[in-house]
Amino acid sequence: MASLFRRKKQPQTEEDKLFAEYRKLEKRTQTLSNGIKSWKSSQQNLCKGQNKMSSCLKQVSKIGLDPAPLTRCVDLITSQRQKMLEDVQLTTQASIQRLHTLFNNMNGVTKKRTQAKSEADALKKKADKYYNQYPIPIEKYNSAMKLYTEATEKHQKAHENLLNDLRCISKGKYDFFEPCLESLLLAQLVYYKRVWNTLEPIIQEVESSETLSTRASMDRLKSLSIVSSPQNNLKAKLQSRKAVKAPKAPV
Repeated sequence: MASLFRRKKQPQTEEDKLFAEYRKLEKRTQTLSNGIKSWKSSQQNLCKGQNKMSSCLKQVSKIGLDPAPLTRCVDLITSQRQKMLEDVQLTTQASIQRLHTLFNNMNGVTKKRTQAKSEADALKKKADKYYNQYPIPIEKYNSAMKLYTEATEKHQKAHENLLNDLRCISKGKYDFFEPCLESLLLAQLVYYKRVWNTLEPIIQEVESSETLSTRASMDRLKSLSIVSSPQNNLKAKLQSRKAVKAPKAPV
């Protein structure tokens, strides 16, 4: 029985649908903006950590190691990360900021429409008040109706402009967000590519220096007198066994 008394949902008008989509877009844009700010903050913290690492690596020379390759590597990666943050600022964040400006303008247009509607309603009440008087003050009534008509036209114009703007935002949201997110991904892709181009020659340099160092160490070991060939070791063992098994000469 309770279901019989439930109110039926009124069908949504175009204005309701456009406003619902607009509010959802505004909320998601704010979420994206907060996420990018958080990501940027973490990247800046990484830059600070890499700067500290670079300063620590410079102290390695005190224990006889060459920190130049690693220090150069860290400094280059830090500069590339900062370049990535600058690219994101100029592309993605700047675009989102423009969208926030659009939202602010839209909210202003909505307030103007609401204000125009309130003014028209107030003038309609004033005209109705004159109309209900007896005798009707014709001049005051006609003046109030004229103002009401002008206010209604003003509200209708503001309403149409608002709906047109909402339609444009609804149709153009993908055209906006696709290049916006694409620029964010592209900035990161370029960063990692630059990092790899920075690391590759340094890795090869370190590997080659380690190979040369290993070979030099092996050569030094081979040159030591305590290291002998396997054939000499086997010959020495056989001679020692023969000496142990040889019978003693008769006295």
